[in-house]
Amino acid sequence: MPRRAPSAASFVLTAVLVAVAVVGLPLPSYAGAFSTYVTTVTKVAPAAPGVTAKAARDGESITVRNTSATPLVVDGYQGEAYLKITAHGVWQNQLSPAVYLNKEQTIGNIPPSADAKKPPQWKKIADDNAATWHDHRIHWMGNVEPPAVQKDPDHEHLISNWKIPTALLTSNGHQRSGHIDGTLVYMPATKHLGAWITGGVIALAVVVLVGINLVYRRRRSRRLA
Repeated sequence: MPRRAPSAASFVLTAVLVAVAVVGLPLPSYAGAFSTYVTTVTKVAPAAPGVTAKAARDGESITVRNTSATPLVVDGYQGEAYLKITAHGVWQNQLSPAVYLNKEQTIGNIPPSADAKKPPQWKKIADDNAATWHDHRIHWMGNVEPPAVQKDPDHEHLISNWKIPTALLTSNGHQRSGHIDGTLVYMPATKHLGAWITGGVIALAVVVLVGINLVYRRRRSRRLA
């Protein structure tokens, strides 16, 4: 039997897969002329079943999920309890200065009532098992570029290895100290644009192939009719 030519559907499927791959490429969070800072979570320590952390690539937010039976406390900037994440909800310490500092991309205003030294005053803010917030420890806070970037803006630079302290509250009332680690990396424009241009060319080529295949099949079907 003669081999059947690939169907239009197979070409369309290929085009879709390529398009998805292109869309999945890192979308630049522009800083300056197409350059960006990339935030990545590298480790949750100690490793605890059900506890995961993921940061937005542009450093605008971090999400920590806890599906375990052990509450997880996230510390603020002065070592105070800031968030308590459990499998049944999220609580926020209303006295933590981080509550107000994290409301803005720069630095929010802290009211006199906030006091990192006082015992936590917990308020439930979500019924979910995950908390998402803006954390100044994971993104670039400077008004100007870091010295390494100013000196060499055309190459990748590790800006910082950041750390967010945490604690697991054990059943006997003790705390098991931990932390969420990550990196902040400067990515030059060429890193992003090169990937997008390459992906765009591949996607365009596949779309052209789809069009040629459809035209060929239609003409062939007309000749056989």
